[in-house]
Amino acid sequence: MGIAQGGVAAPSQLSRQHFTVRMPEPANHLLEVELQIQEVDPEVPLQLRLPVWTPGSYLVREYARHVQEFQAATEQGIPLAWRKVDKHTWEIEPPRCSAVAIRYRVYAYELTVRTNHLDLTHAYFNGAALFLYVPGREREPYTLTIIPPKPDWHVATSLRPLRSSSEDAASGQSFVAADYDELVDSPVEVGLHQLRSFAVEGIPHYFVVWGAGTLNLEQAVADAEKIVRATAAFFGELPYDRYWFIVHLSAGGFGGLEHKYSATLNYSGLELHQPHSYRRFLALLAHELFHAWNVKRLRPLALEKINYNQENYVDCLWFCEGATSYYENVILLRAGILSAEDFLKILAEQIGRLQRTPGRAVQSLRESSFDAWIKLYRPHENSLNSQVSYYLKGALVCWLLDLHIRHLSGGQGSLDTALRDLWQRFGRTEKGYSNQDLQEAFERAAGADLSPFFAAYVDGTEELDYNAYLHPFGLTLKVHFSRPNPPPYLGLNFNGEGNRISAVEMGSPAQKAGIWAGDELVALDGFRVSAANLPERLAAYQPHQTICLSVFQGNQLKHFWIPLDPPRPDVYTLEALPELTPAQKALQQGWLGSLLAQE
Repeated sequence: MGIAQGGVAAPSQLSRQHFTVRMPEPANHLLEVELQIQEVDPEVPLQLRLPVWTPGSYLVREYARHVQEFQAATEQGIPLAWRKVDKHTWEIEPPRCSAVAIRYRVYAYELTVRTNHLDLTHAYFNGAALFLYVPGREREPYTLTIIPPKPDWHVATSLRPLRSSSEDAASGQSFVAADYDELVDSPVEVGLHQLRSFAVEGIPHYFVVWGAGTLNLEQAVADAEKIVRATAAFFGELPYDRYWFIVHLSAGGFGGLEHKYSATLNYSGLELHQPHSYRRFLALLAHELFHAWNVKRLRPLALEKINYNQENYVDCLWFCEGATSYYENVILLRAGILSAEDFLKILAEQIGRLQRTPGRAVQSLRESSFDAWIKLYRPHENSLNSQVSYYLKGALVCWLLDLHIRHLSGGQGSLDTALRDLWQRFGRTEKGYSNQDLQEAFERAAGADLSPFFAAYVDGTEELDYNAYLHPFGLTLKVHFSRPNPPPYLGLNFNGEGNRISAVEMGSPAQKAGIWAGDELVALDGFRVSAANLPERLAAYQPHQTICLSVFQGNQLKHFWIPLDPPRPDVYTLEALPELTPAQKALQQGWLGSLLAQE
């Protein structure tokens, strides 16, 4: 790949920086990128950088590791010397001219919502993982031309097309971005895909699907429209003038990434005929759409201006992601996709997941949010004991906050009220909010001081007192065993990798005896045992009986004598109280939109 001789083609008059992306040989998984830069200072070295992370995914991804064959040339095609300044910055010698062309290739074979992927059927690229920028010139407009390898490959992106853009394979299709933020916030799907569209409040929405699977496309589009309408009704308006759902049906994938004018969803394609899996897909879709308001526009001060070079520390991800995780199912309920009973079942399942996480007593939501960069996205064998997810616990705390506000205000306020208030004060103008702004919005909705709630559940690690918040709504949380003869508690976790222990719960009988993650389960009281049949074997024992558990620790066979603890309930349900007062009925009706059937 060489710099084209004969000079640099003039970019569109709309910008002084123009990208061209080619993919001439999809089988090699290499995206070819050219950046033409005008109005360069001829006497000063020119620096270019690639982001180290992508907004919405809070981990340093080191995208520069996939860049290869970097080249630079003058407008006359004369090669320019360059050097690497750091892991993601290239510096070019003073060009002695006013226009420069940069070319490089990017290896693209990681199919996630935050990376790049190119194969024989499509190309997908996430701008932060592909586009270099000149420090200090990020606020300038950019143009982008995409040249597919085949005439039948089409381009899907929320970027605005140039009016003069042609769509033939030779010249490609061109788009414009107001600045670098918009460029990297607008993922691009190129290839063979299915496209549907619908309008809500006159705003066009596009639904693009790549990949194979059992998704009923027409049903999915109809449900997506319901979700958009319910979310628009929640906030009172749509914040965009167009929106794209980019759906990748993959082999076992799961993930979503929000953008201002689009969302990318990655989901296991062969599971979507199953009602539970399809419901989970719709929740993912609702989650990413909700982010078009909450996070993309209504965002904390720490994300008001993105720094692409390093971590952007945010200590309120419990709200950014937690509230969105709570409302993904609220929106499905209000869209008529979930029943109230289904909604409560999902909440109960989430409670069970949190209660099976010992780390909830160690790490606060505030800490979990701040340390996302080094903990949530980098789990290890002790994460279960030392961490809590700001998605999971954040959703449950936002739910309890919703109930708390409704109760304190006599049904006049809610978390809905607070979110709409925040939207009007900060989201519509994209002004960053502080932690104090958040709490004050909740307190305005409640008409009361919420400092004790925040001290206990956001800044502290107190156990969530579910029933204290449920009883005013005529509900109660109950715990059960999933089997009539539950096994005594041992504290081992397996993740499907044979008989190797993935985690040991702190304070459990197994941990106290000296067993730890990485050990390989061999025998129980001298008889072969596996991860699959261990619960059944343990069910033959009584609490406080002592067992001999044999494991390999490294290459050594070791035997541990362990007294068993009583079984622990593993099923949680939210149930209506047998009799409700008028006040409980009013609160339940206001929250769920209907009254549950009485037992």
